This record gives sequence, structure tokens and C-alpha cells, in this order.
Amino acid sequence: MPYRFEEFEINIEQASLTRGDEEVALEPRAYALLLLLIRNRERVVSKDEIIEQLWQGRFTSDSAVTTCLKTLRKALQDDGERQRFIRTLRGRGFRFVAQVSEVLAESPVIVSIESESPPDWSRIEVPDTQPSALQGKPSLIVLPLQNLGDDPFSALMSEAMAHDVIQELSRLRWLRVIARGTAFRFRFPDTDLRLLGQQLKVRYALCGTISTWGARRELHLELSDCQLGDLVWADRFDVSQDRMHGAREQILARVISSLEIYVPMHEASQASLTSTQRLDSWGNYHLGLRHMYRFTPLANQQAAQYFREAIRLDSRFARAYAGLSFTRFQDAFLNYDDDVNGAIADARRFAETAVELDGLDPFTNFNLGRSLMLEGEADISQSWLERSVTLSPNFAQGHYSRALVNTLQGQTEDCIANSELALHLSPLDPLLYANYAVRALSYLRIGDMENAIKAIEKAVRTPGAHYLIQMIAALLYALNQQMDKAQYWRQQALQRHPSASARHFFVALPFAEESFRQTLSKGLRLANF
Repeated sequence: MPYRFEEFEINIEQASLTRGDEEVALEPRAYALLLLLIRNRERVVSKDEIIEQLWQGRFTSDSAVTTCLKTLRKALQDDGERQRFIRTLRGRGFRFVAQVSEVLAESPVIVSIESESPPDWSRIEVPDTQPSALQGKPSLIVLPLQNLGDDPFSALMSEAMAHDVIQELSRLRWLRVIARGTAFRFRFPDTDLRLLGQQLKVRYALCGTISTWGARRELHLELSDCQLGDLVWADRFDVSQDRMHGAREQILARVISSLEIYVPMHEASQASLTSTQRLDSWGNYHLGLRHMYRFTPLANQQAAQYFREAIRLDSRFARAYAGLSFTRFQDAFLNYDDDVNGAIADARRFAETAVELDGLDPFTNFNLGRSLMLEGEADISQSWLERSVTLSPNFAQGHYSRALVNTLQGQTEDCIANSELALHLSPLDPLLYANYAVRALSYLRIGDMENAIKAIEKAVRTPGAHYLIQMIAALLYALNQQMDKAQYWRQQALQRHPSASARHFFVALPFAEESFRQTLSKGLRLANF
């Protein structure tokens, strides 16, 4: 039990709070808030940081934080007046003020990263050791849909959809999928998922129902955590029978892209409630992913630390090397590191290592393609990005990155087509903001300012949007003679990156077409960059 304060104790391994001999009922988000405040008790934790840590970048309101805090205070038998444990500092945030003792001190991977010296990236190599067992690799079983009627066509579709999902999931290198022959033995309506998980040692189950309403078929799909009994994701599809075969591909794409988002998100949430000493390579990897997609300098450093720890635990973990490549890409692309050329070289080196370890993983190929884009090797970059979507046709980030390279090369039609496909496959993707921005630039190239403005407005309002996106908004509004809005987004960009300049912009986005570069340069000058 690492933490004790007054009569309370927190058991990290069991993710529980006890008062004396009695367990205190506490919903997961309030428990996560308690851990966040205790682990940062030497300082004030802002409301923005709480939202970022607990809601993982998803939009939420201040009232949600207030409600979570009230729930926690109630569990601790505290209130806003006494503030015996949690003190509110108006306009600043919250701080845990009770005396805390650490019965068994943790040795976390992330320790005061602000004061940590920059990592020596050149020292991270691939040791000549055998791969360790990836015990924490997510695992999933896909069950046939339960047919709620007696329609023969629905009975056929119930197994066909499950078969298609299994086939497509088998392309994903980060997920262990139970084979069809085993999965289809558990086709019973009342399968106990918790018992099923124990028998097959599987973490997740994808199941659902298909029902008939006249000429329409309604599919309900659910992804559950077999160990916890939690519902992780659910969706509903309503399709007419004459369109069912054509809709299968669309449903399949939505299911795969949703699992690629929600499973890692759920894994990261569970890992964040675990003692860092007990995290395995996959736990560190998923926490790295969560930080990586926050697109801030601090979060990017934290992500890199988690990926390095994953490599320390498993020296041949291809995806962890790919994650390191992604963080170094951010360092170069967003000018987080003054040594841009060094960051670009690292991004390529780590991506090449990842591909050497697992050349069939779409994510490793994707990162190699992106690193080559930074080096100005657009044609070679495009070939690796195409390979990523060949390996997994529903890999939305691969299609988006192809759109980015398209716009850098002036291939407007291809850019919009790849952007549309990425948006269709993954409407909640962490790179959604960038997808909208790429479309805005393509519309600008063909002179469609109305759609360019619409696209960039979506981009800057989407979570994850960084200062380069705000610069694009500023130059677009300046070109459209909306100087008030141009200056607003200029100020927003400078708040994020005080030294933001046209030079930074074109280093990150090396457009090949000189006439379009001149158009963008004009917009940046008008916006006072």
C-alpha cells in the first residue's frame, strides 16, 4: 500500500481506497483524481491539467471536474469548507494538503520531467537479445452476433460479420486475436464473458446482436473488458437488407478504427491506475501513446520516457521504437528541439529499427514514411505510407499522412480523396485536427476559400491542434481579408510557441510548388509572421 493519509490507505495494485478495515466505494475517475493530487502534492494542480489527465484530451466542461471533486470529497468525508484533504486555490487549481506517508515508496518512470536533463537519444540501440514474452499484449475474442429473430439471412450475417472482423483484426500487430475455430464455439446467447476471459486468458470480447425489422437489419455491437466487466465501446448500425452486403465493408471499417482508438485508450486508463513498478512493456507503451497524442512539449517528453521504458523491458518491441520515432518527429515538426536535424535523424533511425523488428506492422511503416517526409523524400515517403495502408486498409492515420504528402506535392485531388477516407474510417482519430488542416490547404490551392475557411475552423477547434494549425488559420483569414480573426489566431499561435515564424512553418511543411509557397508566404506576412 504505497500511500497512507490519516485513517485512509490506497492500495495501488488493487486500485482501492480503504478507511481502516473497510473499502471506500469510489468511482474510477474520482480515484484517478485522488492519485493525481497525491502524486503531485508538492504543487498546485490546475483544472486544465486535471482535464488533460483524466479526460485524455476529450472535450469536457468545468462542471464535470467540480462534480468529480465533490464525489472525491464525499468519499473522504471532507467538504469545500473544511478542506481537510484537498484545498481549492481560486484561479489556480487544487492541492492535496494532508500529510501523506509512502509505506512502500514507488520508483516511477516519470519523475519531475521539467528538471530532467534531455535524453541522450544516440544511446538507444537494439541489443542483441532474444525477445521477451509480451504478457500485456491486448487480446480479444470476436463472438458471432446473436440472431434475435428466425430470419435465415440474419443468421448467415451473424457469422459472416464476425468472420470478417476476425480476418481484419488479424492484420493488427498490436492485438492477439482468438482464432475463428475457437471463438465460434462460444456462440451461446448467455455466454459469461468474465468466465470466458478466464478460460481463454483473453482481455476483451466483441459481441452483439442482429435483429430484423421488416426489410431492415439492426446491428448492435459491444466491446467489453472481460476482467472488469466494463463496457469499453458500443455502436449501432441500421441497414436495409438490399444494402447489407455493401454496408458490411463500411461497418467493418468503423469497427476496426474504433477498436484502434478505444482499446489503447482503455489500456492506458488501466495502466495509469497501476503502480509504475508493475507496468510491463505494453503498459508503458499504451501510456506513451496517450501522452504522445496530447501534442505538447511536456507530454511528448513523457511519451518518450514511457517508450524507452518499454524498450528496456523488451528490447525488441517494434512499436515502442515506432513510438520513439513519432515523438522525435514531433520534436522536429513542432520545433520542440533546437536541434531539428538531430530530431529528424532520430525519427528515421528509430522508425528503421521498428521496421527491421516488425516490417508487417502498419504503424512501423507509417512512422518510417513520416520521417522520410521530414527529410524531403516525398516519393519514398509515399511508398512507405502506401505500404502501411496495404497492410491494413482501415489504418486511418496512414491515409491521412498520404493526404499530407499529397498536399506538399501539389496533388490536390489525391489529398482530398485520402483525407475523406481517413475521416470516414476514424472520425474520432487523434490526428483529426491535422486532417482538417490538410484539407484546408488543398482547398486554398484550388481557390475555394469558402471551404478552406470551413475546414480550418474545424481544425483549430479540434483537440490536439497545435501552433502550426493556428498559423494556417491566421494566414487563411489574412488572405480572406478577415484581419481581426487573422490576428486572433496569430496571438493564439504565439502563446503556444512564442518564436513561431514563417521559417518554422516551411521547415515543418516543405511545399514543393513554388507558386503555392508564395501564396502561403503572402498570407503569413499579412498575418504579421
